[in-house]
Amino acid sequence: MQRSEKDPFLVLFKSSASSMPPSPTLEEICHICGDRATIKRYGAPACLGCTVFFRRTVVMNMIYKCLRGNNCIISYPHRCVCRSCRFEKCLQVGLRKNAIHIRDRFGPRKKSSRQTAANNQPSTFLTSWVKLQGEQHNRHLPFFAIHGASVAFRRDNQNVLKYRRRATAQDVNITMKLALEQANEWGDGLEPFKNLGIEVKKSVLSEYFLAFLLIDSTYKTAQEKDQGIWLLPNGSFVHPDYFFGLPQANIDMEEIKTKAQLHYDFVSNILEAVVRSFRKLQIDETECAVLKTILILKPSCSERAVYSGQERVLEGLYTTCMNDLMNYCMMKNIETGVERFGEILLLLSSIRCGVKNIYNHTRVSDLFSDMRFNDSVKNILLY
Repeated sequence: MQRSEKDPFLVLFKSSASSMPPSPTLEEICHICGDRATIKRYGAPACLGCTVFFRRTVVMNMIYKCLRGNNCIISYPHRCVCRSCRFEKCLQVGLRKNAIHIRDRFGPRKKSSRQTAANNQPSTFLTSWVKLQGEQHNRHLPFFAIHGASVAFRRDNQNVLKYRRRATAQDVNITMKLALEQANEWGDGLEPFKNLGIEVKKSVLSEYFLAFLLIDSTYKTAQEKDQGIWLLPNGSFVHPDYFFGLPQANIDMEEIKTKAQLHYDFVSNILEAVVRSFRKLQIDETECAVLKTILILKPSCSERAVYSGQERVLEGLYTTCMNDLMNYCMMKNIETGVERFGEILLLLSSIRCGVKNIYNHTRVSDLFSDMRFNDSVKNILLY
């Protein structure tokens, strides 16, 4: 079958050394993880994520333990892997505990009681993304029905859950296709992404659509009382126990013992590293929209190269998003707004680690098998 050269998901991405901008100086990069530095508040250039991580660790007097011999490599895509080594690197590069002053510990002074009613609502920028997100969520169940998935859950007249089924490979396949389409739609709402060539779009989407999927599924899961499962957008569940919900006749312990262990590790990691944080922070739809927007504006691949020539527009959107998130956090609770802002930014690292976890699992899982995915999804993952 001939594939159309116009299909944006079937075009291979080719890097071009000539399009790469000059390497940033030491003052422009975070000395902890290598991301772009935004502040030198505590003694050394650091990105906002590492600055917030350092401040939170010191203020809350947190103690971490490395499980790998205190020798973990801390880099931008993997900075959440080991908090112990990340904090140790903060100290090694020159961040100082005594640079955190009293005002840092308690956040900014209270706002005036003369705040207007307008300040109690999300900004127009955020409202537009929350609206799009709501529209996309409303399309989830019809999308699964159109693609032939059976009903995944049922509720009675009192809206009490009476039935939920185990996710199948078909559910995962449809979930991947849905996430890719909606992630692309989200990106096209942002001028820097919309202006990219097809090949570069594909390189961004190869990571971003999994982050998009993870945020939607985790948000849905965090709303449920059952804390032992991970829900897909159609309400089907993935349980850490590979055999949970399988008919006894289909179980061959010896044949899939290794897969069962990998499956347990995968689901447990998602539940512990991402779902638990969403549930603890009670992340809402507005904050989910912010996370999705930040992740596409700041992809793990160098945004300086990806969005070359659009830096001013990109920085304007990113600044607006960050300012609106801070204002929204302060609006929710002025006493803990700054701390919540930092906690939400720290979720970005957990989500990126979760994306790597999903990607790796598609190589070994029969449930998340990349060979069963839609051609568009398969070509993105195999990029």
